[in-house]
Amino acid sequence: MTVALAPPPTAGRYLLELADGLSGAVLGFLFYGAWAIWANSDHGLPIALRAGAIQGSMSFVVTLSGTTLMKRLFLGQAALWLRFIRASIGALLLIYSVIIGTHLLNGTPQILLTLAPGLPITIFFCFSYCYGLVRYGVPTHPLQLLPRTTD
Repeated sequence: MTVALAPPPTAGRYLLELADGLSGAVLGFLFYGAWAIWANSDHGLPIALRAGAIQGSMSFVVTLSGTTLMKRLFLGQAALWLRFIRASIGALLLIYSVIIGTHLLNGTPQILLTLAPGLPITIFFCFSYCYGLVRYGVPTHPLQLLPRTTD
């Protein structure tokens, strides 16, 4: 039996795997849910909690589907820089097409103002996540930092 060691657990690799999949979606739910509760706290606890649940849930779904989408768009035989662009820009376009379309169907009056606070964070997240894919490869399992055994 031989032991194949995983790459050393660097901070960048750890962050990539932490952001991947369910763990990143839960962090997004907690962060954006808490932000929405705070932002709406002047309107009473029931309204603030409802806003937190809605914003947290949307963040959960977008983060979970976004990382999956970026990984799928990143796969292929093209040059790394092309895969990076395809995954980051492609994911942003698809995610925001759905979000903007949902707001249009819902009749949201201030779509740009509604999306403005999260847009730079989402752009940074997509580019950072895709940079992690370039540097460390596509995660196969969240938080898989331990050595693997092979026969």
